[in-house]
Parts: sequence; structure tokens; C-alpha cells
Amino acid sequence: MDTLHASINREYALRFLGVAALLLAFAGWFLYDGLVGYPGKNAAVAPIAERLAQENLVAADWVNTAKTGTSPLAEAFRKAGLEPPAKLSDTFGSWVSANDPRMNDLEATRAVLRTPPYSADDIRSQFISAAVALLAALALAALVACRWQTRYALDDAALTVTRFGKATAYPLAELRAVDAAQWEKRGILRLDFPAGAVTLDAWHHAGVRPMAERLLAKQGQ
Repeated sequence: MDTLHASINREYALRFLGVAALLLAFAGWFLYDGLVGYPGKNAAVAPIAERLAQENLVAADWVNTAKTGTSPLAEAFRKAGLEPPAKLSDTFGSWVSANDPRMNDLEATRAVLRTPPYSADDIRSQFISAAVALLAALALAALVACRWQTRYALDDAALTVTRFGKATAYPLAELRAVDAAQWEKRGILRLDFPAGAVTLDAWHHAGVRPMAERLLAKQGQ
């Protein structure tokens, strides 16, 4: 019989590498926010917030829309070309909604205004997220590389598995058992040899199915 060959499944590789690329994009996004985006927003907001903190308006005044339909907080930031930080509007709005005494407390209002929109913990979390996304992307890429460097060849005498250039032959005469329990549903076939177990996975490697058909036929003889 002809020798059958199985190498990495292109669809599998493209899908996993696509996910790895997406994770790299997320890592870049998180890193940008931690290095540039969040510190830049803090720097842009600080002078405006400090100017507002010097005025004698409490939280209830800053989010009051009764007069113009726009809160003084939103108007002040929009005049400066910025959207009001969500942390400010959300905090003041929650105080008013809950009838919290702090809504009429000038010092509590000033403390919130002088607090940067993004804390050190917020910035740190972006670096952590970037590291996690980067590690996940590298893990996926390494997994694809391992599959790419693993090849199978099946002839009448043996199943040869080549990993990173090193070939190991498993004589078919020594095949002790074929576990096909997951073959129909998942395309996974497990072979038991005295030298060790070999798993053939049709999703990871194209060309496995013809090999499986030949091995199952041989096992049924």
C-alpha cells in the first residue's frame, strides 16, 4: 500500500493563529491604555477638575439639569473639549439618587473632583491584562508550532511520528490496541504500542482520517 502522510491541518492553524493575533491586539490595547491612554486622560482632566473643585458647588449642583437641560459638570468639561469622566458623573449621580448626605457636602465633592479618573490600580490592571493576553497568545502560537512540527507517516510496516525532526517508528506488528471511543464524535484515535501511546487527532492534522480507516480495518482483521 501507499504511504499515508498527515501534517498540520491548515484550518486549525489559521483559526488558532487568528485567535493569537486577536489576543496580541488586545495586549497592545491594554498596554496602550496603561502607558498612554489612562495617564493621558488623568492629565487632561486634572486642571479642569481642580478649577471646578475651587468653586462652591456641591455634587447635587454639578449634576443638576433643571436649569439648562445639561448639568454644569458636563458643560464645564465639554467647553474644554472633553467628556466628563464617568467616575465623576456616576458618583455624583449615585449620591443624588440615593439621597446620600454627601451630595450636599462641599469637601466630599471636592475630594471626588480631585481624584484622578483612573487610579494606580486601574493602570496596573491594564498591564496585568496585557501580560495575560500576551502569554495566552504566545501559548496558542507555541501550540500551533508544536502541531506543525509533528508529522505522521503510515505504511504497511509502521506508523512513524516525526517531532521537531526526530522520527520514531512504531511497528504495526506491535500494535496492542486501538481506542476508537472518540473517533466518530471528535476524530480522535488512540493507539497503544509497547513503546508508548500515540494519539491521532483529525482536527489537528490533515490526513489522519485515511490513516484511521486503514488502522481500524487492520485492527478488525
